[in-house]
Amino acid sequence: MRTLLDKAVLFALCLILHITLTGDMRPGSVVALLAAVCCTSLCEWLPAARLRPLMPGCYAVMACLSAEFLWFLPTIAYDAMRLRPLRLVRAGASPVRGSGADELPRWMMAVSCWLWVAPLAMRLFGLGADRGQAGPDSYLIVVVVAVGALLGESARRCDALDAGRTRIEDESRDMLRRYRIRLADGSEERAAAIHTATVNERTRIARDIHDNVGHLLTRAIMQAEAGRLVAEAGGAHDAARGFAQIHDTADQAMTMIRRSVHDLEDNGTDFAAQIHAAAHAFDGAADFDVRLRNDIRTAPAPVARCLAAVIREAVSNVAHHSDAAQVSVLLHEFPAFWQLTVQDDGGRMPHAAATAPRGMGLADIEARVRALGGTALCGPFNDGWRVFASIPKTPWTAEGGRA
Repeated sequence: MRTLLDKAVLFALCLILHITLTGDMRPGSVVALLAAVCCTSLCEWLPAARLRPLMPGCYAVMACLSAEFLWFLPTIAYDAMRLRPLRLVRAGASPVRGSGADELPRWMMAVSCWLWVAPLAMRLFGLGADRGQAGPDSYLIVVVVAVGALLGESARRCDALDAGRTRIEDESRDMLRRYRIRLADGSEERAAAIHTATVNERTRIARDIHDNVGHLLTRAIMQAEAGRLVAEAGGAHDAARGFAQIHDTADQAMTMIRRSVHDLEDNGTDFAAQIHAAAHAFDGAADFDVRLRNDIRTAPAPVARCLAAVIREAVSNVAHHSDAAQVSVLLHEFPAFWQLTVQDDGGRMPHAAATAPRGMGLADIEARVRALGGTALCGPFNDGWRVFASIPKTPWTAEGGRA
């Protein structure tokens, strides 16, 4: 908007000056006006940015050949100064205006940007076929051209400041975005560290209760039972009833502690970490990639241990007995059960190997899953070997957790 306003003011000033000093608009003046309008328009809308600085030079050449073009030279000087290459904002940075104008050689840029001085010098020194001695109008034209050049230089500097401000704003936004990402990453890392510390502390508390209080209560239960038997053998029935009450109380306390320990153990189980560790147990030691997809957010501790053990055993079998290149581990949670599938692409087994007696690893997988009321299927599937396990949620949802 500022550029358009500056050019409008300069054109109006040139027209007023020309009509005031010459008294009319000759055909040559009209041609010069149209040429100036075309040149200054091309400086703004020429698609090839590197050709825009050449327009003032072309008009300056025409001004050297015809004095009529001198009247509208201020607008050309404005464009020439405004389109000069901008200095670097800082060392190593790109020019503010962009790299399009820098595709021309420097000498060509310098000649094109300062060629408007040549027709002024010819006017002042009386050179050229249609020029006489320099008069007051010549000096007035020089002053107006100088004003146009100063306005162009001012516009160039304003453009540089605007471009620099835009660059600084972009860098500030980018830096702020990076800082926010770092803060988010730091928050996630802190949350993960707090979660890990909480899980470890709960596991330690559950282990201490099980190892210390549990053994003491077990000893108290056995002592109460032994005292009851001795009292009954000696005919002290009142003492036997007292020992029986102590036994029942200690047994109830043991049941409550066992439930609390299992609750702490469930809360202290990082399911995702266990599954990830089991799936990638052979990373770096085997020539296959493991693709893990876990849709289960959390599960009771026995279920988590069972699934992790099944995954570890299945991946171990792939590492020792298969030439697979990829293993997919998929865990899905359904409303009534948890499902695990471990599939490799090691090719179908020969018939003799497929019908051979099963090893201890597969039997262990089936035994672990059956212990939780689930089912397990291991065998060839598609172009590889598949381990499938399904564990129902009923025991855990009906009893609120296994004691």
